[in-house]
Amino acid sequence: MSDAPRAWVLNLDAEHELEASCRYAPTLHLRAIVARERQRLIGTLVGPRDVVLTEEDFRHDTEATRRARGLPGIAWSPTPRALAHLTAAGARPVSAPSVSVLRTVNARPFAALVREPLQRESFSKHVVAHIDAVLAQLARPARDGWLVRRTFGAAGRGRRRLHSGAPSSAERAWIDASLRLGPLVIEPWVTVTCEYTRSAWVHTNGEVTISAPCFQQTTAHGSWTSTERAGAGDVSRDDDELLEGAVAAAGAALAASGYFGAFGIDAYRHRALDGSARSVLNPLSEINARFTMDWATAMAANPATGVALDRLAELTERSRLDAPRAT
Repeated sequence: MSDAPRAWVLNLDAEHELEASCRYAPTLHLRAIVARERQRLIGTLVGPRDVVLTEEDFRHDTEATRRARGLPGIAWSPTPRALAHLTAAGARPVSAPSVSVLRTVNARPFAALVREPLQRESFSKHVVAHIDAVLAQLARPARDGWLVRRTFGAAGRGRRRLHSGAPSSAERAWIDASLRLGPLVIEPWVTVTCEYTRSAWVHTNGEVTISAPCFQQTTAHGSWTSTERAGAGDVSRDDDELLEGAVAAAGAALAASGYFGAFGIDAYRHRALDGSARSVLNPLSEINARFTMDWATAMAANPATGVALDRLAELTERSRLDAPRAT
């Protein structure tokens, strides 16, 4: 295990910052969620000698800021706010993509475009930017209704299940507010039977390092709860090949867009839309161009420990520990 310390900003609210069109500040409620969830990363993504910088540390000269000075600085997502906080603490942020790249590749329409040639028997996603197109799509028959996702969202946020037909006044208000933030992605609501995740790293030269497959558990609202590395034979050969193809396609699309660093994809099997008991693979549900709750478990050199600290040190070194690019 690598014991070289790093300074971290675990900005698990990164999608909210990317969505904001002006200066961003998290609400007290969102800060509480981030504070709770980042504790789950201690000992996996975050090593025992690493320094985690919090909102309090950014406002005052604390023991954490003193320990962070001169350390390589890593963010959950290298947004402008996260990089500014690392710099203010005296850390040396690792090289990072521009904010315009982060916005492009973390937008759900980007993942929908990458997914389109991979979907096979699974459903189609519909990217819609105008209210008339949204209403027309929702009016189409769907056995279990529709899942409507905003351009940005994570951990079950920024999405809503709607029944087929005309939306209620409250649903219409949500749709109108969502469209002001960007296009919506609409897909049939399906019954998920098995969830997968694959993690990876895009190097600055476009090379992609890919993890083994993992099983993922989430709540009914889409929030992550746990990840387990798949054992030999746990994933069928067909699913394994399709999942590897999906994460490779995502990595290539990210590299072509100027992104480098950690990312992960979500995928799952679901009941067929014809109402039968047959299950179908959705090889790419989301692309998360950042670290994920799965990343340390998936990328661990030693699956027994679930710790990827050595791997992280190797990958960040290859991406050059230097000043961030202009944002």
